[in-house]
Amino acid sequence: MAKDIQTAFIKNASFEVFRYQLVVDKTMPIHLYGKHETPEQIRADKNNIFKELITKDKFSFHSSNSTINSKLLHQDGDMYYFKISAKRSAHIYKEDFTEDTIDNFPNIIVAINNHPDVQKIAIQTNITAFKETKIVRKFILESIDSKIKDYNLSFFLDPIYDKQDFWNFVKKYPKSIKQLTFDLISPNLANISKNLTLNLKELYEDTNTQRTKLELNADPDSYLDVKESSKFVSGLVSYGADGGGSIYARVVGSRKKINTAENPSEFNIEDKLIKENDWEALDKLFKDILI
Repeated sequence: MAKDIQTAFIKNASFEVFRYQLVVDKTMPIHLYGKHETPEQIRADKNNIFKELITKDKFSFHSSNSTINSKLLHQDGDMYYFKISAKRSAHIYKEDFTEDTIDNFPNIIVAINNHPDVQKIAIQTNITAFKETKIVRKFILESIDSKIKDYNLSFFLDPIYDKQDFWNFVKKYPKSIKQLTFDLISPNLANISKNLTLNLKELYEDTNTQRTKLELNADPDSYLDVKESSKFVSGLVSYGADGGGSIYARVVGSRKKINTAENPSEFNIEDKLIKENDWEALDKLFKDILI
């Protein structure tokens, strides 16, 4: 008689991946107590400035829409791991058949790789804490950008996604795309801007632009002819997909702009490691994944 074989169910925690960029505002007066005298010196030191900001004892993430708490739980080299909880209400049923509502604080991990050639943030998905990672992205932006501006820097955070998502969108709407808008961050990561034929860096150096919008519009009675073979367009798409900005489209019959890629790259980690706070194992995994 054959024996029953049971496969142990392994529960995983899912993470979505975002890219941050730190862009110097060259028009702001330098006032870092004499530590930096030029925008070039700030640019060279931007990751140390970011590190000093997020590791300060008084630093915490804040949200204008939720009551949250955050704590830096572990760091090693360029890696930083925060836990962020949100105050929620939980409905419970008691032994005496009555009901009650108690405060509940579900939490997530936010992992940061601050290496100058990486600059990625992984946000854990947990709908009990936050309905969408874009909510977490928003308050990370609010929390860091407002403080890092004191250092003549702007902080941007955009999802990393598969560039094929964009080309699948193009195939989905043949002869229907009326407008494409590329909302691009001025680059400070050479490894993600190498395919750009539009020299965003030179444009930034000449004008101090922080974000640049390039809008393509078809004639009212026509449509955009978008081809993957175009080096110009493919370069813009690759840069956006690597976390360099967002791409929006407007199609025939709709006034609303559509985000052409709303699914950030994601990966899974065994939930048990998180519950046990096994930071040695977690750090090794994140260093292999978040690169």
